[in-house]
Amino acid sequence: MTELLSLIQNKEASIKLEVTGSDLLSFSNDLINRARNELSVEITEARKEKYLTKQDVKNICGVCDATLWHWNKKNYLNIVKIGNKVKYRMSDVQKILDGTLKNSK
Repeated sequence: MTELLSLIQNKEASIKLEVTGSDLLSFSNDLINRARNELSVEITEARKEKYLTKQDVKNICGVCDATLWHWNKKNYLNIVKIGNKVKYRMSDVQKILDGTLKNSK
């Protein structure tokens, strides 16, 4: 099979394939199932995420409103809008803290 794929990728051969309807159905079902599995992992991770308020982030990081605004503009710490509220992902804040700890050593 890998030799066939190599030939196709290198455009070294002219190949004709005969595919049945059941083959296509099986292939499409496989693609759909793989996509579902990948999305379910991402959805599960997103549900685990904790969101912090601006005040929480200011307290944790020891910064002011202006710093948070600059961080957002520079894509260092982006805001997440949940309805009409501004929140921050705990995972993003943790990355900043981890980076700060590494730089201070």
